[in-house]
Amino acid sequence: MGLQLEVKAHADPALAHRTAEALCERLREEPIRDRVEVISFHGEACAVAAANGITSRLVIWADYAPEALASWALRTGVEGISVEHFLLTERLVGVLREAQLSINAGTVNHPEHLRRVLEFAPDAIGTDRPHELRVEAEAISALALSSR
Repeated sequence: MGLQLEVKAHADPALAHRTAEALCERLREEPIRDRVEVISFHGEACAVAAANGITSRLVIWADYAPEALASWALRTGVEGISVEHFLLTERLVGVLREAQLSINAGTVNHPEHLRRVLEFAPDAIGTDRPHELRVEAEAISALALSSR
């Protein structure tokens, strides 16, 4: 990808909608537009971005009704879902993958969480500790290669 821009609007879906519209307008003629992904906890912001041809990803804190979530994402043009690491399950990941949605895992800051998350093969992992987790990921990868 390139640059993720998050639309935040605490408890104000109308503000999320207006913010996403303003962001899309601002990006309309920008060369970086194709490398931008809009992320938000607000589905409306993601739908606005998708309708304007900008890649979007809904951030969720819920693990219920994955089929309905996947159906909504496909209907609105949202291309991916960002799931908090502790919500990842075989069922949730399976449904999202079957719908051909990209999956990100967030926010992974501890090596023991990273090991579990990597079992689900997310497309990306969000962290507040990128340097430390990169070292851990390389160690996990080296261990996996040596056990083959």
